[in-house]
Amino acid sequence: MMKKDKILLNISNLEDIDFYQKLGISNFLFPLEGFSVGYSSFSLEDISATNTQGYLLVNRLLTDNDIDQFLKLQIPKNIKGIIVEDVGLFYVLKDSSLELINFQNHLNNSYETVNFWTEYYDSLVLSTDITIDEITEILDRTKKPLIINTFGYPMIMYSRRKLLSNFSKHLGDKEKKTLNIKNSDLIKFQLKENEYGTAIFDDHLLDIRFVTQDLDDTKIKFYLFNSEFLTRETMEKAICNEIVTNTTDGFLHKKTIYRIGDIK
Repeated sequence: MMKKDKILLNISNLEDIDFYQKLGISNFLFPLEGFSVGYSSFSLEDISATNTQGYLLVNRLLTDNDIDQFLKLQIPKNIKGIIVEDVGLFYVLKDSSLELINFQNHLNNSYETVNFWTEYYDSLVLSTDITIDEITEILDRTKKPLIINTFGYPMIMYSRRKLLSNFSKHLGDKEKKTLNIKNSDLIKFQLKENEYGTAIFDDHLLDIRFVTQDLDDTKIKFYLFNSEFLTRETMEKAICNEIVTNTTDGFLHKKTIYRIGDIK
């Protein structure tokens, strides 16, 4: 059974923290207001007031000015580290006492890549695009414990464009910040926008909890659970190792096609 002290929960409502703590969760991921896209985000003041051990999520691609603004922030004492997408932010923080974790989701998909980045970062979040065999190979060859996206709706991509606002303006419709769409093949997506861009999420709920139980737990820093779009009841089932219906195991048993040569 997955140890609850190894779950890192991406929080979407600060009022839920007490509920999750009673379930045994002690590590929280807080998307930082002004520096994250696709998730409910929070100010440093509100994060500090929770008095919980946590990490900041900074998943925006940043300009030089954005990085300068970040460096002016006073990181609360209850924050252990930062999960970073932009390598530029890592570069200016690399000598700090904070843990720095690489979250370039669609790039962290081979042990060569992982071992390159873990020379610099304290850990790394593995891609959601790889199979269980590839995850196992990476863990066997890794130099540091890694983080695995384990439960929640995975982000497929994000754009710095305000796609929903532009779409609504084009149609002369009321502006929306969230929207569910489907393409001609009836493949569905969830979109969420803020002033920094638009995130696109898979409409299938990723759940690989029971597969990851066979992995080497000593090679895993955290199992990442994302509560965005989900109710307390669903998250409670996931945390307590109960069955959640209408889920997918993503690419765990279906190799992603990156190149024409990969097609058999």
